[in-house]
Amino acid sequence: MGGLFDKNVDVLSKSLDMYLLRHSVIADNIANAETPFFKARKVDFETSLQRAIDTEAAGMSTGDRGIASVDPIIFEDAESEVGQDLNTVDMDREMSAMTKNDIQYSAAAEAISKKFALLKYCISEGGGGGG
Repeated sequence: MGGLFDKNVDVLSKSLDMYLLRHSVIADNIANAETPFFKARKVDFETSLQRAIDTEAAGMSTGDRGIASVDPIIFEDAESEVGQDLNTVDMDREMSAMTKNDIQYSAAAEAISKKFALLKYCISEGGGGGG
């Protein structure tokens, strides 16, 4: 995003996109819980996002798009145990991950909603109200 919004909005916006991607990957894992040879996957973006935030805070260049250029890492879940059908989906862990991701998404959505509500308030009240 350009200069209209602060970096918090950029971070929250990128986080919402990544939480949505993570939800999709977890849902795919759950959908394939009974598929022989299926390997569960995970999404990591927090490390890259934090690195981009730290780089921008230090005044260093993060490329043309800054925080927007952060890409997720999708990888096979090495912590999953292999079942008899060589499937690595653990339904308990996936459901737990889905719940955690949902809470994180909701928190980020609420935070960005409050940012925009404050901006709307400033626009509507800033133009004249005095009397």
